Amino acid sequence: MSKNAETLSQQIKSVAGDAPVRLGLILGSGLGHIADAVDGVAIPYDDLPGFPHAGVSGHNPKLVIGDLEGVRVAVFGGRAHYYEKGCPT
Repeated sequence: MSKNAETLSQQIKSVAGDAPVRLGLILGSGLGHIADAVDGVAIPYDDLPGFPHAGVSGHNPKLVIGDLEGVRVAVFGGRAHYYEKGCPT
């Protein structure tokens, strides 16, 4: 794992704990209500160094980690799109 990824992982664990996540979801426009249903912690993408910002209208740029219907999940409120900035380097 790269140093940046390790740093980011440790930062997320410091906020959300280190219990394993069983399911990851990347939400699109209009699906923010799913993240709202998670009983857990929300971390804005802006607080995650080096994490690409989801700039599309309708996305809620935050990572939510917690319990959804008895399953520990990581819910990403959107993602960066190629057409926004091109290929990341």
